[in-house]
Amino acid sequence: MTQMPDDHAVAVFDAAARLIRLGPGFAALLAPDRAPPAPGASLAEVVAALAGGDAAPDARTTGMLLRHLADGRADDLAGGGRTFEIALAPGDPGETRLRVADVTRERHLQRSAARRDALLRLLGDLETAALAGGDPADAIGEALDRLMRLCECHAGLVGEWRRLPGGTFAPTAIAARGAWVEAFAAPPPPVLLRAFDRLAPTAAEAGPETAGLGHTVILPVAGRGRPVGMIALSGRAEPFDDDLVDCLAAAPPALALLLSLRTQRQRRAQATRDLRASRGQVRAIFDTIREGAVIASASGTVVGFNAAAEGMFGWAVAEVLGRPFADLLADAATPERLFAEGDGRRREIAARTRDGRVFPAEVSVSRVAVDGEPLYVAILQDITERKRVARMQSELIATVGHDLRAPLTSLLGALRLVNGGALGGEKARGMLDIAERNGRRLMRLITDLLDLERINAGAIAFRPEPCDLGAVLRQCVENHRPLTEAKGVRVAWSLPEGPLEIEADADRLAQIATNVFANAVRFSPEGGEIAVRVVEAGDALRVEIADRGPGIPQDFLPVMFDRFRRAAAPAPDAAAEGSGLGLSIVRALVALHGGRVGAVSPPGQGATVYFELPRKTVRKS
Repeated sequence: MTQMPDDHAVAVFDAAARLIRLGPGFAALLAPDRAPPAPGASLAEVVAALAGGDAAPDARTTGMLLRHLADGRADDLAGGGRTFEIALAPGDPGETRLRVADVTRERHLQRSAARRDALLRLLGDLETAALAGGDPADAIGEALDRLMRLCECHAGLVGEWRRLPGGTFAPTAIAARGAWVEAFAAPPPPVLLRAFDRLAPTAAEAGPETAGLGHTVILPVAGRGRPVGMIALSGRAEPFDDDLVDCLAAAPPALALLLSLRTQRQRRAQATRDLRASRGQVRAIFDTIREGAVIASASGTVVGFNAAAEGMFGWAVAEVLGRPFADLLADAATPERLFAEGDGRRREIAARTRDGRVFPAEVSVSRVAVDGEPLYVAILQDITERKRVARMQSELIATVGHDLRAPLTSLLGALRLVNGGALGGEKARGMLDIAERNGRRLMRLITDLLDLERINAGAIAFRPEPCDLGAVLRQCVENHRPLTEAKGVRVAWSLPEGPLEIEADADRLAQIATNVFANAVRFSPEGGEIAVRVVEAGDALRVEIADRGPGIPQDFLPVMFDRFRRAAAPAPDAAAEGSGLGLSIVRALVALHGGRVGAVSPPGQGATVYFELPRKTVRKS
């Protein structure tokens, strides 16, 4: 028994078990809504005042307590959210003392330790069952029964989330007890779906969403970062406290292992059946196919996968066999539809790699029969490069049609007028100015195209050497002084003190800064301000050039560094000077240094284009 003070938390009774007096600490232990018992109160009344319950103050109740606590034996008394240890002991002649100690914390710790010990034994047994090769479903049912006993529940469920062909998930019961048998036969209660969405423990009281289940806790079971099942425990007399929920947190990983074993064995059994029926046919087909080839059974399970498909999708044969064919698709082209249209015609679909990347593919599906069983052979070709080339050709044609024809038309028209003698003096010089300006535009476009192609081909001169990034930026701004002064644009500097030493190609750095700064000047309003900032970020330097112009449209941000992309200009002729290649060159040159480039444009706050460069360029072999 817990050691208790002799005269502190005690109640002294006479030979008739009537209260004589209370110790000074006894009143602090009483239930909050109870007044201290008056002298003459029975032993039953005093105990009821401790527990906060109602006890009939009769001799029978008092007699039962005296017999139960005879010989100084201690017992626990629970009530009002607390636990007391009480015991009777002789006092002065003709007196008996009721000793009381608040052992709420000690009992809580004991229960918590006992729960964890029981759960550890359960987890050990589950691991043994998994290694022994028994039926995982039997082990899951036994685990559910023991978890219910551990939590003092009378209802429980272990379910599995199964993926449907349309990509949605539906729960399937592996083991159900008590009220969960009926609850799971209907649509799943919202508390289950909430736990699935959050992948976090969810508790619920009795109510419409958990009708008839009482106090409930739902523990999601996850495998490889995705939901695979759930554990539901219900019908506990008291709410699940945080300590109990924390204790139960160790159970889902063990259940995930058993669910995974169960799924793997089912897949292995199905794959074995499918492969046994199609092995000879698959080998004959795959020996002659160079494109990606996937063979699926009538149930939509992958039973064949050639080397080209491995390279295309990133799955190894051993990993993909037995998986749903739908895992390779990313759009509405469901396996059922492809199988139904299995006439060998080629059609375009969106396919998905193992790491989730979506790419365009052409697929033709043919139906064959092996030993009377239908198989579907899908021949796939990745057309990403084909579409990219087609898009580039289309963009190039559009550019030639607009960016080359417009200045050429203007140039030839001006020269025709001058050459024909229709103009003289100042008008002739004006036409020649127009011709020269358009000629410079053509030269910039051709130069940018050649630079970009040389960068992509690795043929551009690139000589990284120690240099001062700050000096390069200041020279770039100085070179643009006539433009900034003409628009009244101010430049605000924010550079760390001292030289900004970096290993880079100074000429290419100047080209990067020039293209970005020229855009900032072009889109700045009259009298505006351009901020040039350099931030040290560990082993890299981040350059930010921000203007206060109209900003970059949100739908343009993701493509602004692509070829021939130009945002809407603030003035009719503001973007006419650009070729649509400057930022593409910036991205390519920054990548050549091993850095990265980007832009942000909060609505109404202008635009900031930034590029990060490592202090030491990593030379690529």
